[in-house]
Amino acid sequence: MITAEATIGTATAPAAGGTDSETLLAVSIPGALGVTASGTVEEVTATRAAGSSSASASVNDLDLTVLGVDVLDATEVTATATCPQVGATSADTTLVGLELFGSAVTLTANTPAVVGSTAVVVPGLVDASLNAALNRIETTTATGATAIAVRATLTLSGTVLGVPTTIPVGTVIVAEATCERPPAAPTAATIAPDEGPQSGGQTVTITGTGFIPGGTTVTFDGVPAPGVTVAPGGSSLTAVTPPGAVGPASVVVSTVNGTSPPLGYTYLADGSAAVITGLTPTSGPTSGGTTVTITGTGFTGAAGVDFNGIPGTGFTVNPAGTTITVVTPPNPAGPALVELVFPAGRVTAPTFTYIAPTIASVVPDSGPTTGGTTVTITGTGLTGATGVTFGDTPGTSLVVDPSGTSLTVDTPPGQVGPVDVTVLIPGANATAPDGFTYVAAPPTAGSITPNAGPQSGGQAVTITGTGLVPGDTTVTFDGVPATDVTVNPGGTSLTAVTPPGAVGPAVVVVTTGGGTAAPLDYTYLADGSAANVTGLTPTSGPTSGGTTVTITGTGFTGTTGVTFDGVPGTGFTVNPAGTTITVVTPPNTAGPADVRLVFPAGTAAAPPFTYLAPTIASVVPDSGPTTGGTTVTITGTGLTGATSVTFGGTPGTNLVVNPDGTSLTVVTPPGLPGPVDVTVQLPGDDVTAAEGFTYETAPPRIDIVTPGQGPTGGGTTVTISGSGFVPGATEVTICGRTIPASQITVTADGRSLTFRTPPCSAGNTTVVVSTDGGASNGLAFRYVTRILPVTGDTLAAPLTIGATLALFGTVLLLLTRRGQRTGRID
Repeated sequence: MITAEATIGTATAPAAGGTDSETLLAVSIPGALGVTASGTVEEVTATRAAGSSSASASVNDLDLTVLGVDVLDATEVTATATCPQVGATSADTTLVGLELFGSAVTLTANTPAVVGSTAVVVPGLVDASLNAALNRIETTTATGATAIAVRATLTLSGTVLGVPTTIPVGTVIVAEATCERPPAAPTAATIAPDEGPQSGGQTVTITGTGFIPGGTTVTFDGVPAPGVTVAPGGSSLTAVTPPGAVGPASVVVSTVNGTSPPLGYTYLADGSAAVITGLTPTSGPTSGGTTVTITGTGFTGAAGVDFNGIPGTGFTVNPAGTTITVVTPPNPAGPALVELVFPAGRVTAPTFTYIAPTIASVVPDSGPTTGGTTVTITGTGLTGATGVTFGDTPGTSLVVDPSGTSLTVDTPPGQVGPVDVTVLIPGANATAPDGFTYVAAPPTAGSITPNAGPQSGGQAVTITGTGLVPGDTTVTFDGVPATDVTVNPGGTSLTAVTPPGAVGPAVVVVTTGGGTAAPLDYTYLADGSAANVTGLTPTSGPTSGGTTVTITGTGFTGTTGVTFDGVPGTGFTVNPAGTTITVVTPPNTAGPADVRLVFPAGTAAAPPFTYLAPTIASVVPDSGPTTGGTTVTITGTGLTGATSVTFGGTPGTNLVVNPDGTSLTVVTPPGLPGPVDVTVQLPGDDVTAAEGFTYETAPPRIDIVTPGQGPTGGGTTVTISGSGFVPGATEVTICGRTIPASQITVTADGRSLTFRTPPCSAGNTTVVVSTDGGASNGLAFRYVTRILPVTGDTLAAPLTIGATLALFGTVLLLLTRRGQRTGRID
């Protein structure tokens, strides 16, 4: 039975750096069976530092016995492993006096094992032997190193019941050292925030790599930061800034593995070093502008001074940091909190008291409602005044004395009576109740709009000016009072309603209790209110207009025209006495028309004028051919001004109208057979004679037949030009044959038709066109045996055998001759 298990001497370097070691340990295997060992573990050491890590083990006078057999002896055995942060790793071993089963052996690192065996007695194992295989190992990698001086693998071998058997006994390692290359030094990428108060105490976060929980320090310009806490991933930490000098500081992160490149941090002045000994002066006006001096020490870095939270202006601090000057901002009356403002903090200074402004006098204290009085106001704290109001109306031309004890201002227009005078000052205003009294002044009148209107009055006008007093202003037109006079609150305009007046210019006068304004001009325009119409002759006329009408009466002076149902007449005249008007009626529809005399500012009614509808008494002659061209005379009434005559919607031609409007002549256009309406088109009203003219069918006429010849075989498309052709009711006779209407195409105007010729023998024949109106004249058409091409054309087919073409002048001849066979070759 073999039992043994022991580790004698072990060391592990601390994670945060340092050395772990054990020395002078006796080699023994307590409780072992079949195994004994002796010797000394001189030292086992493991070290972790910023630049490298290392381990070593040393054993002296080793003696190992198994089953009573001396297996392994060694005088001195060492193993060393070194892992620098930069550079190659190394593994080294030494062996002195090494013996295996009592025989000296030599081990070479990293080569096949040295083996040996010896016979032993093991119950049940026939021919038993104890075997040992020794190795020496020295290995290095990019990240670490391992050194094992001796590794002995022990087995038992023999036979059991005739079967060869090998039994593992165990492994003995004498002096082993391993190391890992230390991680890189930490890096620091960012610090946030990157500035803070000079007194410290600010928590910052630093991001980077290689931070070791419990093994990382942070310094600010060499001063350790407290409260360093590393996040689990080692990529960030938090720390609390220590106090530091105002200005930039270098922040360094350190671990056992090294130190990071520094980060920048800025210590800001926070006033913690400031000591205030005085503030002068301690009071000033609410408008601000007081230069204050603050004395003490530690003011360097101050950025400003606030008064009740409002920054002062003109801030300066002397180089020694012992004096600050600042100009107070506006503020309400009373004590104000004064604070020195530093980039990272505030320091309270003695209180500054704001004093409210006062008004002692307003001189003069009265003036006209038109404004413009220059007033001097005296008092205290008036510096910085931005305006002066009289009532609620701002004055103008403000000038403030730099001492703040007086100012001048021009009064605005106002209403009669006392008003408050208020000086507007940043921080607090100053008011003199009823400090100025407005007294009435003569008004002014600048303009009147509109400046013309009806003679009957009643027109609303607007007058602008100054000094107009609500409830105390009158307006007259040539001495006659206007009504409904209303003045605006500012006294700068009024509205009034004009009284009646004589046609022509009038004087407009505005008056108040303060006096009378210079007059304005207004013009009364004729509006017809004075017109009296006694007659209108004649009282009727045609719808086409053109009737000269005379209107009699009185009060027509100023008339500009006459309208008939709103349409102006022409040729308007009025006699100098204003008693007679003549005017020519415009066209209009039949019936009574409203007649009005037109004045510049109105109209006056006249008796109505009756428009008479035109009539047609006769159309002579009342019939004619469909080809048109019949000269027709139309008689009737109201035909003056006729612009056209249509026959069934088609205009006639050559219209001539009798000046007296009782007749006209016109030439009929072409038309279709049957009766048509005859309409005379007139301005105002047209007049129609229903079916007043009848178109009668007339024999057609042939002018041209194109072409004039064709082949005897027929099929030539012929166009006939002329007149009187009726679509669908026209026949053509040619070569004694009648072409029916269904095979003839007639144009809509009846002036052209086409058909195809039938076969016929050679020679001339007569073409005649027939309609219901009769037969036309006849024109010749020639049938020929063939149609020859004109000079320059290509023949559509080869000439008949024996044919020769000759050209004599303009006549084409076809010469033929007999062929060799019987019969004529055509």
